[in-house]
Amino acid sequence: MQMRVALLTICVCFCGLSVKSQDKPEDISARIRQIEANIELLRGQLEKLKQEVAPAENPSVAAATAKVAPPAEKQEKKPPAGIDLGPVNLTPYGTVYLNMFGNSGGNNNSDVPLFATPTGTGGIGGTVRQTRLGLRFTGPKIKNALTSGAVEADFYGGFPAIGIGENFGVVRVRLAYIKAEWKKTALIVGQDWVPFAPVNPVSLASAAIPEMAASGNLWTRTPQIRLERRWHKGNILWQGAVLSPASGDFPTGTNSPALLQPGTGAASKLPYLQSRVSINDKNWLGLKKAGSIGVSGLYGHERVGQNTHEIETVGVALDWNLPLTQQVSFLGEGFFGRGLAGFQGGVFQGIVADFAYRRGAALVAGGPRAAGTRGGWAQLGVTPTIMQNKLSFYATFGQDDPRDADLINLARRDARARNQAYSLSSIYKWSTQWSWGLEWRRTKTTYTQSGRQSNNHLNLSAAYTF
Repeated sequence: MQMRVALLTICVCFCGLSVKSQDKPEDISARIRQIEANIELLRGQLEKLKQEVAPAENPSVAAATAKVAPPAEKQEKKPPAGIDLGPVNLTPYGTVYLNMFGNSGGNNNSDVPLFATPTGTGGIGGTVRQTRLGLRFTGPKIKNALTSGAVEADFYGGFPAIGIGENFGVVRVRLAYIKAEWKKTALIVGQDWVPFAPVNPVSLASAAIPEMAASGNLWTRTPQIRLERRWHKGNILWQGAVLSPASGDFPTGTNSPALLQPGTGAASKLPYLQSRVSINDKNWLGLKKAGSIGVSGLYGHERVGQNTHEIETVGVALDWNLPLTQQVSFLGEGFFGRGLAGFQGGVFQGIVADFAYRRGAALVAGGPRAAGTRGGWAQLGVTPTIMQNKLSFYATFGQDDPRDADLINLARRDARARNQAYSLSSIYKWSTQWSWGLEWRRTKTTYTQSGRQSNNHLNLSAAYTF
């Protein structure tokens, strides 16, 4: 702008200097008229320049005179997440886990111990077999329903029978389902978490098996057909499912674990039935955090004793996942039922095949019996703001207490009469994807014959999620 004004001024001065003293009067008059015309032209140019510069000096004018943005389709687009395969979009995901651990005493499973044992010794070790890999997919609409699903596996399916097999974990299916979702209704078909007692504690040490399993935390992932329905803007959720019967016993009748034979649940020729009703709120107590409270139930049958005895499997559970403040959370479950070995309830004891009554010092055969049990777990989590919400601390307690009278048996086996576990842990989010964890867990298991046994488990873990 300043450059153009200077040039115009020079032109005016040049025109003025061109009037010479020796010119005739009529020539001088003509030159003056020309100069006046040039000045008017320059004044018009100056006004035009002022209008062009005004938007840059006045933001309100700039907004009013801004150029229209190009159409959206002409703007640069970010590539969509995942991989397009025809009408289906695939998104790989996963978490790589490293767990370094040590145990002070005997237990049933070194890297994720569920209960202490009267025999065995402690030791140290490391594993990556809790690592999981998955593939999410979204598909086209079918009958106005959005379709999606997932296939997920880890390496917690056992070990090859070789000397270094502990480092060659076998792939295990975790999830494999498809989902059709309407505005208020959803249909899920495949293997997924079940509606019954669905909440799990937060833990990097226990990823393949949820923490507090067999000590108050019921869980399983089972093939199912599940229907969901929401009311009141999604705040009330009902779930109902027909499931493959998971009784928790190992099917017999074959020498190969790859050949499936009916277990006691499948032998009943009836599916398991589950249902859950929950209250959910994305802004619980005005904290802008999601919270929920749910009640769920289970009903099924098992056929045992050479298929001569029909035994019911039942359970009722209360679950909650509640934010207490912006930095404090409280979650857990409580339950009671019988025959819950398929959910690792009853300290992984469901049916007592040779149950017996006590008649004084004698034992009288009573036939197969479902072991009743009750228990639950609770976890308090704290994330201090002083650590920029990167460091969290958790205190967890769980207990599973089978009914002692249901564990009496003719063979006088050393049954697990109670299992308690409590843990203290911390998780530090080094980045959005990478977390470190340190957990100490003590398990106390009471046996009907050998009394109380205990194990201390220390676990240093790292997890990278993508």
